[in-house]
Amino acid sequence: MDVGRPLAIVSDSSVDLPAAEAERLGIEIAPLQVAFSTEFFYDTRLARAEFYRRLPGEPRLPVVAAAMPKDFLEAYRRAHHRGDGILCLINPFESCSTYTSAYSAAVVAKRDDQISVDVLNTGRALTALGAVSIEAAEMASRGATAQEVIAAIEAATSHIDTYYAPATSEYLQRDGRISIYEMQVGSLRGMLPLVRVWGRVAVVGKARTQAENIEAMLKRAEAELEGAEATVIVTHGDNARGADELATAAKKRLRSKQLLITELGPSAGGYCGAGTVGLGFCPSLVKLN
Repeated sequence: MDVGRPLAIVSDSSVDLPAAEAERLGIEIAPLQVAFSTEFFYDTRLARAEFYRRLPGEPRLPVVAAAMPKDFLEAYRRAHHRGDGILCLINPFESCSTYTSAYSAAVVAKRDDQISVDVLNTGRALTALGAVSIEAAEMASRGATAQEVIAAIEAATSHIDTYYAPATSEYLQRDGRISIYEMQVGSLRGMLPLVRVWGRVAVVGKARTQAENIEAMLKRAEAELEGAEATVIVTHGDNARGADELATAAKKRLRSKQLLITELGPSAGGYCGAGTVGLGFCPSLVKLN
């Protein structure tokens, strides 16, 4: 265990952690960039309700770009006030281009500020990465080193996942990759997709109703966690009632050491749309360390 200051955790805003929760946990966030047809926003400055209000009227889906190196650098500098070492947890290569930005900023932080940053491509994305970040922050608060946290994440990888159950397939159609998704599960005409975000976005199931996909999502979570205690995040796209119902079901069926409800941001909300509910989870890393 580290005898110096605690390890500090950094990620980007695709994890959708509320600002107050990230602050409480000591997780620093680098903001993504969101471009509508005529306007540009930092993700952290775009209210979720406003995002979903605008989404149906946009001529094309909003473009979401990775956090810029300068934003990662600022996050590293803020994190350095919390700890001597920094671990940056990012989405996998297939989901976004974050690694280049995060690593470039780490090089500058080392050169200009003598700040040491480990950048880890976790292989997991979005809501699950939020759960991983929470677990990593808990390990760090107990004195774990970057190497110990990384080892725990790697040991738990097969039990970490993200699922979304959209209320419509409209935005996946607009996404332009619907033919690829249908190659995986067959025609989605008249059906609702079950989306998994692992190393990439994939449609892994379909059903007539969202409720059926939610049940399938919970069954997958039960199977992957294998009864392990976990940090569970329920997320939603402008569907607070649906999130509350999913959270109630998740508490009954999963061993959640902590359960957080978040608002789904543009990274997934852009192709899932309003009404979506989702689930991200990571087993307790502390006991794996």
